[in-house]
Amino acid sequence: MPGTIVIVEDNAMNMKLLEQALGIAGFRTVKSLDGDGLVDLASEFNANLILMDIQLPKHSGVDLLKQLRADERTSQVPVVAVTAFADPDSIAGFLDEGFDQVITKPISIRKLLDEVARYCGGESAV
Repeated sequence: MPGTIVIVEDNAMNMKLLEQALGIAGFRTVKSLDGDGLVDLASEFNANLILMDIQLPKHSGVDLLKQLRADERTSQVPVVAVTAFADPDSIAGFLDEGFDQVITKPISIRKLLDEVARYCGGESAV
């Protein structure tokens, strides 16, 4: 199996889309609806990549990214923002905050799998 992806997404339809696309491509997925305990979750499952929504019910994706980067267990795990904020200034801002990449919604499965393959090794399944 190519790797473990932690998905942090509160929208059920987006979560299902991400889980199915990644599962078909052979990735193991672990989900979090709100980011609570994300550092422990990512560490426990030895995450290769985290896909992070920005607007979550309890925390912002930016705040969760800061928690991940501050903990030695997860500081080096790549984190890709998955967001509806698609304007160039927002994307630049997320990259400045420390996200490794930004995927905008609506999600392109091709772009998603290309980015995941980039961080987890291997080639895109699409």
